[in-house]
Amino acid sequence: MYLVEDLLARAEITDVLCRYAHAIDRGNRELARTCYHPDATDDHGRFSGTVDELFEFFRSYGASLKSTYHFLGVPTIVREGTRAEVETYCLYRKQPIDGAATFQGLRYVDVFEQRNGRWLVASRTVVLDWEHAAPPDPAVPSPDSWRRGARGDADPAAAVTRALADVVGDRRAESG
Repeated sequence: MYLVEDLLARAEITDVLCRYAHAIDRGNRELARTCYHPDATDDHGRFSGTVDELFEFFRSYGASLKSTYHFLGVPTIVREGTRAEVETYCLYRKQPIDGAATFQGLRYVDVFEQRNGRWLVASRTVVLDWEHAAPPDPAVPSPDSWRRGARGDADPAAAVTRALADVVGDRRAESG
């Protein structure tokens, strides 16, 4: 039986995971950084180190990518007090500016900690379960009438990104 406190923790952890995926896919590293505690560590496969070093890596590596797409599964969350072990499956597609796209099956193995009333990533390990070349472009592409995803303000969900940043800023001010 879950207590209200458990449900609130699960909801906040899930929100953090979704905010991270949204922010990375929209190219908003500043918003993605709000998902981590200041002293967090991350092992992202091709990079391992502090969260500040991770976002410096993302800055340089991200410049080589045209787009990314994270599709998250429902997280498995085991909470003990102010610490939670979390595993989240992720289907990830990256499209370099030059070259073929890659499709990966990942898992985020996270330790979340609640500090100052906020659940954030304290450590992350990205597990690569499989990868292959993404399928080729369709023989008959979708018409131009479709709204297309983009990074930054050109994306149709840019208002969502701005609202997320505002909510995070409000929460930071509240936890002071």
